[in-house]
Amino acid sequence: GFTFYTNYRSRKAHGIDMDPHVSLLFPWYPLERQVTVTGLAEKVSDENSDAYFATRPWSSQIGAWASHQSSPLASRDELEERWRGAAAKWPEGSVVPRPPHWGGFRVIPLSIEFWQGRYSRLHDRLRYERSDSTTDWAIQRYYP
Repeated sequence: GFTFYTNYRSRKAHGIDMDPHVSLLFPWYPLERQVTVTGLAEKVSDENSDAYFATRPWSSQIGAWASHQSSPLASRDELEERWRGAAAKWPEGSVVPRPPHWGGFRVIPLSIEFWQGRYSRLHDRLRYERSDSTTDWAIQRYYP
């Protein structure tokens, strides 16, 4: 699957909790190409989230503690004060624990579509699809 990490209190995480059917888009505009993945999102293990969190730069780890991602923010000063407080609690060089509200999701793909732009909008679209019950992929070309 495709794994990404976020604040579990974010709008994105709440949306996944309500409906795990998601899509990911990887556009390369200058090349007129994109890949779209659709599938089901599930939380990764705490061990996986801990391992990834430990690889992040110290400032990003501190930022995960400081930010209430997707929540209203009264001022930039408030965010910077929260960041300074977390930085004082875990000075650079110390081990910063992963916040309990931060972790990963894995998107298990059910379809992956490759799109390539073409002249006169005669684009190429190839979609790999599988059902929930099989690991076999069917390949289908689609009209643009």
